[in-house]
This record gives sequence, structure tokens and C-alpha cells, in this order.
Amino acid sequence: MAKTGAVIENVLRKITPSDSVRKKTGRALSKIENATGKAVKEEGLTYTLAGSYLRDTWLKDKKEFDIFILFPESVSRENLEKRGMSIGKSIVKTLNGSYEIAYAEHPYIRALVDGYAVDFVPCYDIKDASKIKSAVDRTPHHNKFIVKSLTPALSSEVRLLKQFCKSIGVYGSDLRVEGFSGYLSELLIIRYRSFLNTVSEASKWEAGKVFIDLEKHHKEVPDTGKRYPNQPLIVIDPVDRNRNVAAALSPANFEKFKESAKSFLKKPDEKYFRLGKAKVNVKGLSRDAKKRNTRLLSVMFPRPDAVDDVLYPQMRKSAKRVKGILEDADFRIIGHDVWCDSKNCLLFLELEVWSLPKIRKVIGPPTFSKKHSEEFNRKYKGQGRIWVEGSNLVTEVKRKYTDAGTLLEEELSASEKKLRDSGIASHIAKYMKKKEILTDSAVIQKAESNNELAFFLSDYFKNKVL
Repeated sequence: MAKTGAVIENVLRKITPSDSVRKKTGRALSKIENATGKAVKEEGLTYTLAGSYLRDTWLKDKKEFDIFILFPESVSRENLEKRGMSIGKSIVKTLNGSYEIAYAEHPYIRALVDGYAVDFVPCYDIKDASKIKSAVDRTPHHNKFIVKSLTPALSSEVRLLKQFCKSIGVYGSDLRVEGFSGYLSELLIIRYRSFLNTVSEASKWEAGKVFIDLEKHHKEVPDTGKRYPNQPLIVIDPVDRNRNVAAALSPANFEKFKESAKSFLKKPDEKYFRLGKAKVNVKGLSRDAKKRNTRLLSVMFPRPDAVDDVLYPQMRKSAKRVKGILEDADFRIIGHDVWCDSKNCLLFLELEVWSLPKIRKVIGPPTFSKKHSEEFNRKYKGQGRIWVEGSNLVTEVKRKYTDAGTLLEEELSASEKKLRDSGIASHIAKYMKKKEILTDSAVIQKAESNNELAFFLSDYFKNKVL
């Protein structure tokens, strides 16, 4: 325990905002809130600050604020969006910042003001959180619950849990990460009262059998398998009995968190809280890839103009379809994954079989079936040998593709419409004309000048979970 305490103490010193950082951040926020207060008052509205800054669970490298502009329930959705955008833009203009319009369930303003990212989000001021009109309407209720339930002494415990999740790559409930949100991290600390208790409990979790209901909305634990299918962790939202706060958590990231908790408890180390991503040794990465004696095959293309929550599901759907195209032609896939940065996207595959003979064997019907035997003979006569094995007719036919890369190049060169019809997602199909098929060392070479890509490949080869 002595070493564990020393590790935690050192980590907290690195991730907790210093007095000077707090003062600087406070000045920036005060300026933003003053401008916001004036703008919403002129419209007869109110606002609320949301997120980790309000709850004092923010990490020192976080330079983001979330401001929710509250509208009466009587305002139409169209009016809320229109006025919300107008108010957000006027605030940013007053602050001499820049902005873009982003989209969730409805549009909001994503701004940059004095080096701080600020989201101005219009929402309804709903009195009953179970009757929200959109997901963002819950946020003010989340604020009230956390402020009431999370004591100042627990703020440091939340910071530790957040940094732990960030370091192992499972922080964020967006569809890119499919991990732990900040709110979920806070609820876990409220439940278990410390970071160490949380990882200790997590090390014993069983997927689909963890049910946390802080406000005891449910008198009995429901059949989680039926009510929350494929959701490994169930944490009932204190402000909405019908919502699982951990619904976005993927089974893979659940296991990754659990196994990382086990490893940390067994051998505490600051590496579980690393700040930023370490520089990857690309030569070592290349050696690791060669040792596997498999083939890397990837499709790189320019990043579509889409937010992560739209792009990543489309990327995963398209990667699964590409995998299917290869497997339908008898090429065997060991694994596949997707990656994006601000400029490029990658559909990544690792193949166990990538080169095939010029012919393939086709097993036909039993010779005892006259009708089907005659149909088989008519179909394959003249294409190759036809013989009998046991009681079945067998033949051999020429393959159209013997190389996986050639197949992929041709299949993905189809028109945008054909690609969409074949199962490639719309945003991805649009950019296939600008694709680049990368094999083996070419994939690694791209990583030499891109540490994010190198980290992705390193993480893939390292077995991400156990």
C-alpha cells in the first residue's frame, strides 16, 4: 500500500490544476460568463455552466467549457435552434473568438475563445428529467445531482479515475472511443468513494452483471441481459430511471478497464496515468509486424467532413464490409480496426491468408440426385475437372482474384452508388475515389511521420485488452 499511496500522490500532483492555472482559467471563464449572461438576459433567458469545471473534477490540461442556454418548454424546436445559434454567435463575436456549427441531436456553437474551447448548447429547461425532449436537456439535472452528491474530498478521486481512463484509452462516451464519460466517472466515485475502491471493485466485475442504482429507482435488479442487451456495465442515471449512463461503453473497453484495474492493483505504477501518448518506436513496430508473418492491408483516404459520432460508426460499418468482401473470396482475416485523425482515415486489416491458388474446389450434390447432378454438370462442364469424392460430385473453377490487394483495389474502385449499394457507408463511399491501398511496410511508413497512427498500430499489435 505504501507504493500505491506514493504513486497516487505523485499522479495527483501532476494532474491537479495549480493555483496559477486555476486563476488563469477562472479569469477566462469569468469573461465568457459575463458575455453570456448579458446575451441571454437580453433574450429573457438563463444559462448554466456544465461539466467538470463546475464540479471541480477537471484535469489541469483541460481547456474546455460547456455552457447550456436554457429555453422554456413552450418554445418550438425550430425556434430553439434558430435563437440558440444566434445567441451563441453573438457571444463569440463579443469575445472576439471564432466558431463553427457542430451537430448532435440539434446544432450548437463550438467556439474558440482565448485558447479555450467553448460549446454553447441550446436546451430546454425541463423540470422533470424523465420527460426531456433531447439528450442535452438532462445536463442541468446532472449538474444539480453531482454538486449535491460529490463532496470536495472526492474531487481528487474523480481526477485519478479520469486520468486512469485517459491513459488506457477508454475515456470518452462518444462513438469514437465508446468508453467512460466524465459523468460516469463521477458516479462511480460517488458509489465506491475512492479511486482505489473503484478499481478494486472493477477488477471483480462480470460483464452484464454490474448494476449500480444510486437513487434506488428500481426496487429489484432487473434482468440485465434482456433489458440492457450487450451492455456490460449498467449504471442507472440518478435523474432518469430509464437511462443507463454506461450504455456507450463497449464490451472491449469494459474488459480493458477491468484488466487494467487488475494489473494496477497487482503492480502499481505511474504508467497507468501517463500524460499524453509516448513516442512509438516505429522500427520496433515494423519488427513486431514482421514477426507475425501476416499481411497488413489498409485503405487510406481523406477524412470526410463529418463529426466523430457520425464518422466512426460509418468507418466501422465500412471496415466490416471490406472484411466481408475479402472473406467472400476466401481470404482469411485475423483482425480489423479503424483510425482517423484530422486529415486522413484508415480501414485497417490484418490477413492470415492473402494469396490463393488459381483454382478453387467446389463440392456439388450427391450423385444419387439425378436432377441436381445434371444441373451441376451443365453449370461447370468445360471449366475444369469434374470427379466424384465419396458420393458427391466435385469440380474445380478458376478464381477471379488470387491476391487480396488486387481484389480490394478493383472492388473499391466502383462508383459511389455501387459502393453504397454494396454496404460501404455513404461518407466513406464518397471518398473512395481518393483512396490509397497500403500493404505491409507501406502502412508502417505512414506511421513514421504520424505518431497518432503509430500509436494506433502499436495498440493493435499489443492485444488491447488482456
